[in-house]
Amino acid sequence: MFKLISLLAFCASLFSAELQPRPYALVLQEIGKGQTVMVEAGSTKCNACKEMGALLYREMELNPKRKIFFVNVAEERSAARAMKIQMIPTQIVYDPQGREIDRHIGGFTTDALKQFLAKNKI
Repeated sequence: MFKLISLLAFCASLFSAELQPRPYALVLQEIGKGQTVMVEAGSTKCNACKEMGALLYREMELNPKRKIFFVNVAEERSAARAMKIQMIPTQIVYDPQGREIDRHIGGFTTDALKQFLAKNKI
């Protein structure tokens, strides 16, 4: 029975392999602390956002030191206003001093995401 439960838990984790939402207030505490930060603004109910979450999750697995955060702006409307989100998904990059240096609206292919991360030194 334990093996079956373990197998089911493992299978469930395969399907939920996406970047998990983080409260905007906690993300703000990470911006401007000497490292480049990327914020993915989206929703847990948006298909394009889920696809981006899966891509970003894989990139985080490759390099866990990256500062990439997902903010669920559908639930945190004030965060959407603060970040001036017009469409989701939106990716915003902040430099080590906390200034916005890049913004992309929409999803990425795997290769385009890798290029975006490399260009912004994330």
